[in-house]
Amino acid sequence: MTSGLPWGLALSSGVNTYLPLFIMALFARTTHAVHLSPRFQFLTSNQALIILGLLAACEVLAQKFPVLDNVWDFLHTLVRPLAGAIAAGATLDANSAFETVLAMLVGGSLAAAAHSTKSSLRLASTSKTFGAGNLAISLGEDAAVIMGSLLSVYAPWVMLVVVVAFVLSFILIGPRVLRTLRFDLGVVWAWIVWLWRRIFAPGVPQKLEESLLDLGPHAFEALKTNLVPDERLLGALVGWKRARGGPRSCLLGLTPERVLLVERRLFRMPKVSEMPNPDLSVARCRNLGLFLRLELLTRRNEAFNLIVPKTHAASAALVVAKIRELASPVSDDKPEVARA
Repeated sequence: MTSGLPWGLALSSGVNTYLPLFIMALFARTTHAVHLSPRFQFLTSNQALIILGLLAACEVLAQKFPVLDNVWDFLHTLVRPLAGAIAAGATLDANSAFETVLAMLVGGSLAAAAHSTKSSLRLASTSKTFGAGNLAISLGEDAAVIMGSLLSVYAPWVMLVVVVAFVLSFILIGPRVLRTLRFDLGVVWAWIVWLWRRIFAPGVPQKLEESLLDLGPHAFEALKTNLVPDERLLGALVGWKRARGGPRSCLLGLTPERVLLVERRLFRMPKVSEMPNPDLSVARCRNLGLFLRLELLTRRNEAFNLIVPKTHAASAALVVAKIRELASPVSDDKPEVARA
């Protein structure tokens, strides 16, 4: 179990689902460089090679088009770990079923880690470059998958070093990658829902109080538990706050006295902060395409930015307008407001 062949193919399967399996099966069919376990000999059949070849070609083509590549990645979230498990189990020289199952679990985990990293990078490229950088990323991925598969076959010890280096790197940056992936998926899904509503169910909230209906039960309770007695929620937003460890889920609640910010954290108590309405000097909401950015600035130059999903665009504009209404400037200047 120390050869880099199963782990290299599993890692490559997390980037491209079918190409490593096709290369593995083709080499097992035509050369003596790859030997498959008897349980997986069916992969070398004519039917399996044709199906894997067609699927690999479809995936290579689909990954060249922005948005389609993100949808393809989403649909293969469970398929790629399965492909990694098959690649590891098929090429492992094991004497027992237990070793094969263990190898498949490790291979599936490697593929899942590679998939999460790749999907996060793709979604970030789609949102920040509007897909302009996706083609270059896709070509780089194709080259990396082919090179990784060939190294797994002809230089397995070199590929083993690559796999170990990836695992160590993922341990360090994995939590941030997973948070970023969750953020990117949330942004893209919210944009799709917003577009669907825009086309088939037009209509936007007319009152700020309607934004409270968009909160889930847990989010609503998280805001309520941080209110003082007799304090009333006027409106609320859900979003993400940029942080050093990756985007973090955050709630914004607006009351007549303050803006309440609740940063939700896994396995820890939420981080709560506030900005009294009279202290706010700037409040604006910028439309950045796939999402919006709510920007608040106090008179002490304390800034807060909240990434708001597209589904809450109308509510964000109402929140900004209400903040301007509630703010009581010391001087005659009014808080700056820019709507999306």
